[in-house]
Amino acid sequence: MKNINEINIKSFRGIRNLRLTDLAQVNIIAGNNNCGKTSVLEIIESLRQPDDILMWSSLSRRTTTSMRNRMSFYEGIYDLFDINIEDKRLEYTFKTEDDIVTLWADAVESVEEITEKRYEAISGLSYIEKENREELEDQTREIARIEFKVALNGKAILKEKIYEGQMNASVYPRPLRRQKSLTQNIVYISPTRHASGEVFLGEVLNRPDLYEEMLSILKEFDENILSINYDKNNFGRGTYKILSKSNNKALPLNVYGDGMKKAILLMSAVVKANDGILLLDEFETAIHTSAMERTFKWILETCKKLNVQVFMTSHSIEAISKVLKCCPDMEKDIRMITLVETLNGIKARNVDAAKAIKLKEQYGLELR
Repeated sequence: MKNINEINIKSFRGIRNLRLTDLAQVNIIAGNNNCGKTSVLEIIESLRQPDDILMWSSLSRRTTTSMRNRMSFYEGIYDLFDINIEDKRLEYTFKTEDDIVTLWADAVESVEEITEKRYEAISGLSYIEKENREELEDQTREIARIEFKVALNGKAILKEKIYEGQMNASVYPRPLRRQKSLTQNIVYISPTRHASGEVFLGEVLNRPDLYEEMLSILKEFDENILSINYDKNNFGRGTYKILSKSNNKALPLNVYGDGMKKAILLMSAVVKANDGILLLDEFETAIHTSAMERTFKWILETCKKLNVQVFMTSHSIEAISKVLKCCPDMEKDIRMITLVETLNGIKARNVDAAKAIKLKEQYGLELR
């Protein structure tokens, strides 16, 4: 699948009838809270594997590692739909230079009577006391469920029953057919992913030219940095360590500040997304303004070099301005998309980088 030129969103979460046209290599998406910025990224990410129920569940950004606070599998899927609309349906179309792809998904609500034993399997919890198990496990209860169906260009590719309280993928999965990813590569980076220390440095270490460039940019965060290496332990596992003249020995990446970790994550994600799509949610998070210009300039120029189409959201007018101005030679490759809530729903204003800069500097127009 080539670069996306247009997205027509008929319905997804709270977005209805939103059309994004004239998309470019770099697309900056701004707007007030709850106007749909992250939802646009989720829509694009659904191209990754639309016949995989786990992919759809992953679109719920509110999961946590705590079992107590974790959203259930049922809630994660249900949350994709507009709760104010009785007809639970997602539908949107992507257009490229030579292709049109339409995805839709339905959730049909109902109630089913199941045994307590079956409910235990669905919820992943064992709550029937051992001495009462034989007596109670065949008793029944009514439970809400949704039948989740997905179609690609009119052909069904996924059908799953998902029950209220279900914490994992369907106990009895029923895939209809396996669908190859609709694009070669999609990489999504959440605003806080850098905190986990997860990066894609293996991709960078296989590209000496990009590795050297990355080290140069990282001097904005540690001017004495010398190298980054992967250090394996006796169990075959390893960690990335940074060697710097500031320290007596190489230190694990995790001990560095969030700014360094975020910069490494973003730059390595660009390489990971080679010939694909990179989705950056609140891309400026944790990066100090003094390091933004060089970091963003490298990201944009490398995206162009590696044929990566990027969609990036932000709340920061300063970060947006840095991106718009950091690569004068790429002004025609950058679009500034502002989502605005109107009486008729969410609408989009879309201009190129040059016009966005002019609107901001000459007329004081709010780009966010």
